[in-house]
Amino acid sequence: LSGAGTLAMEQKHLVLAGALRSDDGYFEFRRPTADALGDDVVVRGRERKAAPGLARVPFAVDLELDFGDRFEIIGEGLDAIVAGKVHVVTAADGTLTGRGAINAERGTYTAYGQRLTIERGKLYFDGPLDNPGLDVLALRKNLQVEAGVEVTGTVRVPRVQLTSTPPVPDNEKLSWLVVGHGLDRASNADLSALQIAFAAATDPNAPPIGQRVARTLGFDDISVRSSDASRATTSGATSQVVAVSKRLTDNLSLIYEQGLSVANNALKIEYALSRGLTLRAEAGLVSGVGIYYSRSFD
Repeated sequence: LSGAGTLAMEQKHLVLAGALRSDDGYFEFRRPTADALGDDVVVRGRERKAAPGLARVPFAVDLELDFGDRFEIIGEGLDAIVAGKVHVVTAADGTLTGRGAINAERGTYTAYGQRLTIERGKLYFDGPLDNPGLDVLALRKNLQVEAGVEVTGTVRVPRVQLTSTPPVPDNEKLSWLVVGHGLDRASNADLSALQIAFAAATDPNAPPIGQRVARTLGFDDISVRSSDASRATTSGATSQVVAVSKRLTDNLSLIYEQGLSVANNALKIEYALSRGLTLRAEAGLVSGVGIYYSRSFD
């Protein structure tokens, strides 16, 4: 921290006041690990603990905080570098409250098991410091349909709504968000992942089962789908493969496919040149480099 402040005793109250700027900071929102009973709840048969008898020193805070350009906020799906100013004061009950707003300069928001790029991210403080209001737009980038979520409400009670560019129906938004393509290309494994996503709509931070397994192993996704190589053979027989993918950057992905019914495998590197235009290098049963263009129609 840098800046200036004072610590003084005013009318038998200790007051910390001033203006501070964060040179490098970190804040994490944490949910309680277990539900706890309120102080006014009495359990029959259980002796009630007496309140501590230590005297409490009145303490007041009146600070203008500048978050600088190296302050990270993590929690409830959010991971972002933020900037802005918040006026922090102590409430009557001794808790810290804030007034002001901060903006996400860069970062990600995790929803439906996907780590999305924040396009717009604002946190509004008008009450408890650990429960700001949200105005977040986060998208899965560099796809033909860039789907994502708009988040409003507060950190404790967020409201999540699907969105996309260009606009498509909600079921298509979810498909592009969760599996990275439209429903017309969805495999049985993709449909299973979408069913899990629909079921988890009230808890969008819960990833599909395949992604939980994949991320445990250090990957982004594991799925079963038809092999591109099978369509290139003379027989044209369709074979199923297990595909393991890892997004190295927003544009660059590494994919490994292993055949289930036949002994074939492939290693692919894909680079998104623009929306709908992808450069792919592949080594396996069919090897080569190509540029692929895809477009969806209503």
